[in-house]
Amino acid sequence: MKKEDTMIYFMNVDWNWIKQRPHFIAEQLNEKLDVHVMYQYRYDRKGMQQRTTNVKLDPIYVIPRGDRYNILSSINRGIWKNAVRKAISRTNAEILYLTFPNQVDIIPDKYQGVVIYDCMDNHPEFMCNQNKKSKLIDQERRLTKRADYIFSSSCYLVEQLKLRYGTEIGKKSYLVRNGYNGKIVEIEKTRAEKKSELYTLSYFGTISTWFNFDYVLKSLDEFPDIQYELLGPVVGVEIPKHERIHYHGTVEHDCLLSNIRNADCLIMPFGVNEIIKAVDPVKLYEYINFNKNILVPEYDEIKRFAPFVYFYNDYTEFKNQILRLREHKDIKYSNEARKTFLTDNSWKQRAEDIFSVLDLKGEHLE
Repeated sequence: MKKEDTMIYFMNVDWNWIKQRPHFIAEQLNEKLDVHVMYQYRYDRKGMQQRTTNVKLDPIYVIPRGDRYNILSSINRGIWKNAVRKAISRTNAEILYLTFPNQVDIIPDKYQGVVIYDCMDNHPEFMCNQNKKSKLIDQERRLTKRADYIFSSSCYLVEQLKLRYGTEIGKKSYLVRNGYNGKIVEIEKTRAEKKSELYTLSYFGTISTWFNFDYVLKSLDEFPDIQYELLGPVVGVEIPKHERIHYHGTVEHDCLLSNIRNADCLIMPFGVNEIIKAVDPVKLYEYINFNKNILVPEYDEIKRFAPFVYFYNDYTEFKNQILRLREHKDIKYSNEARKTFLTDNSWKQRAEDIFSVLDLKGEHLE
């Protein structure tokens, strides 16, 4: 692998969507490779952000809402494939980096370069329609077979892929966890300047079906002196109306700290299902960076965060942890422990892990 090597990096979200693993990794890989990011342009710009980047962006314009109709969906796939074929021809890309199972259909039949599949979610579990789920599983099966390297963001995902598609894919599977954005916030900037007497629990990230609003509403009924502050895009759910639930929409990634600085605790109120079990949450790394107490559901993939978070397994534990945190407001972890953890788990370090694998020096997961 050389600096002049070109990578086409295909994302499953618009570049200006809330910043996630694909954005961070693409930018870090661009430090040693010539990275061209391709993605389907989203015409509905609600919830989008504006950001500068060091990577080359190549949006693909397809028929809006084409996935609702088979014939339009087929046309859009043709547009995707043609765009990727032209990009490979134009750039002589040696590496094709894919991030979602259906992208297997955009690989040109005669492509001889390296194919990477970065699996960051338990994708089939998002599908409620059985036919769509079966189709996605078939696409992921073909992609795991075609890929030269498979990166997974959690141990759970590594095992799920092997269970679904055969243990032999373990020979090309590697664990590349999520990380944080590489800028350790100075401790002074994280201290709250309280503007409310209410104990404030804050959340940032996508708000969707896994968000446990039952716990949120129950706790508001039991504790008249707490409030919730929510930031991020809303997908597939409605935020309950309550005078102590404050929704602030999507904010720029660089503005997150200023928006949650007054929080007493950062939360991840998720119901633990097959989707969540596979998640190594990016937000936990960022929560630690912001030097706040953290309340999260307990599941195997995040037990390694135990020195930094407070766990709960049911509503009683959720309630009791809030009681504990209100009374004892000292941060659970030291600033030294925070800095060490963040240094070891930056997106830059994750990119180095990927470079090591491509140079055949990485830790292999059989």
